[in-house]
Amino acid sequence: MIKGVNLGNWLVLEKWMSPGLFAGTEAEDETQLSCDLADVAKRERLTAHRDSYITERDFAYLAHHGIGTVRIPVPFFIFGDYPPYVGCVEYLDRAFDWAETHQIKILIDLHTVPDSQNGFDNGGMCGVCKWHKNPAHVEFALTVLEQLTSRYRARPALWGIEVLNEPISEELWNAIDLPHR
Repeated sequence: MIKGVNLGNWLVLEKWMSPGLFAGTEAEDETQLSCDLADVAKRERLTAHRDSYITERDFAYLAHHGIGTVRIPVPFFIFGDYPPYVGCVEYLDRAFDWAETHQIKILIDLHTVPDSQNGFDNGGMCGVCKWHKNPAHVEFALTVLEQLTSRYRARPALWGIEVLNEPISEELWNAIDLPHR
């Protein structure tokens, strides 16, 4: 039996979980927030959030309460090579250190891709679902998965890598017609 929790809203922002992160903007998702904020303000806001939202203390708490696995949603820009987004791989590195200290396993979850896989804020971009239509975006996501595999495959805390969070088909996208709701 796996006893685990999801560490959402740490590295992939979802407004409903921390509306204060979006204060002073009209942004509904991480893409718009990244575009709306000036570079310095964006880096300061994200650093403050990422430094405090999940810490080693949380991993110690989880281990103490019998949690043996955490799912960590990560963005496609985790390595910091996709402007205007701010990368965050150093936080995933910390999570692996903390997990190994506290005997917790990690499921890395690629939670977003360029142009979104589902059109929801948890895909990084509301109202858009066209990642699958751009071969360069698909290739970029595959490259990120390869980089994650290469970086963490030898880490004792790695439990697995979730290839993509909640993708939807074009047929479903057309049926729910999100852009016109």
